[in-house]
Amino acid sequence: MSVELLSSIAGVAVALAAMVFTTVLLARQVRQMEHERNALAVLEAIERLTDPLIVDLFQRLRGINERFAEDSDVVNNYHGSQDAADIGVVGQFVETMATLARRRVIDPSLLVDAMGLSIRRWWDTIRVFILRRRRIEHNDFILENFEWLAMYSAWWKDTPRPKGDANYDPDQFKGVTFHV
Repeated sequence: MSVELLSSIAGVAVALAAMVFTTVLLARQVRQMEHERNALAVLEAIERLTDPLIVDLFQRLRGINERFAEDSDVVNNYHGSQDAADIGVVGQFVETMATLARRRVIDPSLLVDAMGLSIRRWWDTIRVFILRRRRIEHNDFILENFEWLAMYSAWWKDTPRPKGDANYDPDQFKGVTFHV
């Protein structure tokens, strides 16, 4: 083989190695950026979901099913009521966050790790009424993403955590005494 041929092969090999190395580094950078984006999105979601407006709204929604005891009450009196306005806000805030989680724009496990109990309790507050509305209005899609997130949270809380991860080891702090 000639020196020129060997030089060309070596040049191609170096170029391929550089390309592979660069691809690996870029892939790692993309993963890191995705984690950062998820963290920011989850923090924003938690901020919105813990807004006093949302907390107060779910307090007002307690007993909604009893306030519209008959199906005819839902048909005749629900639309235009304070309850309808409150459910509209639930749709704007909670349903939107749930949709982003369901479509994996944000990691649903991070959201339910942070807010799972509240999400399950909030869904339970309106669940029976929403299921009635779906039946009465022939619309299975009323707050379906919120329901999905609540169900995901119920599933996630009982899902075993990764084996070998120190942060999920029940003995992680064995022998450590907390003090300030």
